[in-house]
Amino acid sequence: MTLPDDLPDPRRIATRKDFGRELTLVKEASGHTIRRLAGELGIPASTLGGYFAGTHLPSLQPPGLLLRLLRICGVADPGELEEWHRAYWRVKRATDDPAGQETREPETDQAEYPEPSTSPLIADGSRLVSVSTRPPVGRLGGDPEIRGREVLVGMLVTAMESSSLLRDEPSVHVLHGLGGCGKSTVALAAARAALAAGVRTWWLVADDVAVLTAGMLSIAMELGADPDELRLGSLQDIVWRLLEGLEEPWLLVLDNADDPPGALSLNGRPVTDGTGWLRDTAHSLGTIVVTSCDRSESSWGAPPPSWLALHEVECLPPALGADVLIELAGRGGDPEAEADAARLAERLGGLPLALVLAGRYLAEIAEMPRSWITPDLPLGFGSYLEALDRGGEPAALLAAKAGAPPTRSEHVTVGRTWELSLDLLAERGLTEARRVLQLLACLGSAPVPYELVLSAETISASSLFGTLSPRLTWETLRGLEALGLLDFTTSSAGEPSGGGTTRLLVLHPVVRDVSRWHADVRALSGDFVALTVALLSSALEHSDPKLPQDWVRWSLLTDHCGAPLDLIDDHGLEPPAATPSAVDLANRAAGYLRAVGHLGRSEAAYARVRATAARILSPADPRLLMVMHDTARLRYDQGRLREAEKNFREVVELRERRLGRDHPDTLTSRHHLARTLLGRGMPDEAGFLFESTFRIRSRILGVTHPDTLTSHNSIADHLSAMGNHLAARQVYECVLALRTEHLGPEHPATLVTRHYLAQTRYRLGEHTGVAEELRALADTNSGLRGPDHPRTLSVLGTLADLLHDSGRIEEARELATSLVERRRRILGNAHRATLASRYRLGLILFDLGELDKAEEALNDVLVDRQRAYGLRHPATVMTQETLAAVRRHRA
Repeated sequence: MTLPDDLPDPRRIATRKDFGRELTLVKEASGHTIRRLAGELGIPASTLGGYFAGTHLPSLQPPGLLLRLLRICGVADPGELEEWHRAYWRVKRATDDPAGQETREPETDQAEYPEPSTSPLIADGSRLVSVSTRPPVGRLGGDPEIRGREVLVGMLVTAMESSSLLRDEPSVHVLHGLGGCGKSTVALAAARAALAAGVRTWWLVADDVAVLTAGMLSIAMELGADPDELRLGSLQDIVWRLLEGLEEPWLLVLDNADDPPGALSLNGRPVTDGTGWLRDTAHSLGTIVVTSCDRSESSWGAPPPSWLALHEVECLPPALGADVLIELAGRGGDPEAEADAARLAERLGGLPLALVLAGRYLAEIAEMPRSWITPDLPLGFGSYLEALDRGGEPAALLAAKAGAPPTRSEHVTVGRTWELSLDLLAERGLTEARRVLQLLACLGSAPVPYELVLSAETISASSLFGTLSPRLTWETLRGLEALGLLDFTTSSAGEPSGGGTTRLLVLHPVVRDVSRWHADVRALSGDFVALTVALLSSALEHSDPKLPQDWVRWSLLTDHCGAPLDLIDDHGLEPPAATPSAVDLANRAAGYLRAVGHLGRSEAAYARVRATAARILSPADPRLLMVMHDTARLRYDQGRLREAEKNFREVVELRERRLGRDHPDTLTSRHHLARTLLGRGMPDEAGFLFESTFRIRSRILGVTHPDTLTSHNSIADHLSAMGNHLAARQVYECVLALRTEHLGPEHPATLVTRHYLAQTRYRLGEHTGVAEELRALADTNSGLRGPDHPRTLSVLGTLADLLHDSGRIEEARELATSLVERRRRILGNAHRATLASRYRLGLILFDLGELDKAEEALNDVLVDRQRAYGLRHPATVMTQETLAAVRRHRA
């Protein structure tokens, strides 16, 4: 029967013009444009237009061009594809068209479009293909011991052993997971157990419709199907009738069914509707195992039918992954090597394929003559891990062994399975899936808050993408998740506007590594840097890293803000591709870490920023000076006052020369230099800088500007340090009123002034009401900044001092002991704040009569203060005098 004229029918084709006309109908039915199809196929739009115009036939190169074109346009039925195949060669023989007129191909290259043979077809139009249905259990002999799959294999074996005609449990088991996670290995282990138990077992590869059909045909013939019936009937129905007629247990494994709708369903119907290759085996003694990357509801049903069960094959935990590495590369029994192996296994995400390749790589290196081993070749687990973390093309470390058979290496190359999954998503219409995955890989390794980051408007403005609507962005993420290339999760760290939770996505570390070094990313690395900076900057546009109300957002995005710098360094980019905006973004993230009190992480982040900034920026660039200033601030917060002074003096000099003495940035550095000098016991120079900075800021910025109020507050700090507490109190009260009015009562700067005012009142002897104020202030700081934030602990330190001086000595001891432990853990044992708490605890112990403990504690403080401050610093002198008094008292 001929189809209506407005529907494509390859049986009507006799000439090139006919071929172009019917191909055009296919295109129009799909809704695709020539430009979009050309982009998908990787050929010029003008060439593709010639196919639709009928001026020439599709080229034989690249291989499979016609087949890919038809599938992209939605033609998936094997019988219809066979008709197009026949039509192609019918026209080619009649016209002697040299396939596109572009390049005359030799005879041997025409295998992509082989001429139809005269071999018989089965009912659905499929041709015989050479296949084996025997499980390839020999593969297991060359692989390492199967680990961590005992429960899953045991479940499958139990399902086979308990098969009966009236069972209630699922009889079809789908093993799904990321490519390379070991799904086929689990299925092979089950098949080996089935063969050992005498269960009739078949193994079919389901990644190609023709191969799968040929395998099913082989099963049908093995079970006694009539040849005439095969030509006239439904192969699916015939195979299932024969399987249901078996009076013995059987197992059928369908391996690599990564496109269930394309491979397992009948003519695009639902996979589980009972008409395709998957059916309920409740009326037989059989069990079916399917391995697939696809875990989507659209493939298996939402929910799946009761006779089908989904089982995720997860990656291995570090301990088991280390066992795989050690089995392949040796070094067992060496505790250090075993620890390195566990770290490497964790870095590889426990992906079995990556573990096997890494182990074999190290084993191969160990066999090389020692004199041939160059410094770039890792010899052990630790050096292999370092090579991965240094960045660079991971394919050299995660590649198939050279000299392996092509068919085998093609399947074991890391990334190959994921590329096939991305091809599949493109065929399903998610044409930007590959590029979206590459973009995600260019972010940090932390979970991605995709709702905050993936602005469809910003992405569409990039030259890397076409128009990407929010809906298409979501469908692309769902497609990637369905094939195991990413996982969705949530975090309780969410913004109030989002209901207190944040939706996140996670990439497997090896997927991220391989995708970051894809050829597309290498070629377009500057564009990826620009896009990641734009996305993250947009997400943080109205977020201040110093304000607690913005910390939730910063906590979600900080680990990603350094990723553009990684791309710049990994690919050796120079300006303008190495955009200075990447430095600004990463520097703000490092500032957030300092603001929340994560001083160790902040130090590493600033070092990272400064290294790249020094390479891509000029020495006088304001951005580089900002990084230098912020690094000096971190030194101050860490209590490394000598280094902070040196750094601030350098920045002040450079900013005065580059920006001018009265520039706001120069004044900021002068202010922080003054704070550092005051902390180092140099009050005269500090006082001069405080006063002069305050005057200039008042004149240039105004008396109520936040920076001016900071200088005003520091005037009071200086007065307090000089012992003039009454004058300091008056200034603090003035600043507090202004900060409360202009910044708000819970702004971090307002809370600082409240603390110092309460501290000054206590030093003036006003204990009544001050303890309550300090407790309330500690609670406020704890709620906004966290219970272990340095500012929260500073308030508690003042409270401990007050409790001690007011005679509430047991309360003071408990609080001081807690503060020493917490400050040691967060700031370090020799930080000035920790030393202050240790000193106070020594005084408390003395007043409690525990003289031995008091002397030991104060002596330790003296040694650390001498080392940190020098012999003549006021804090050192005070500690020395106190210790002498304790010793006199003991004597």
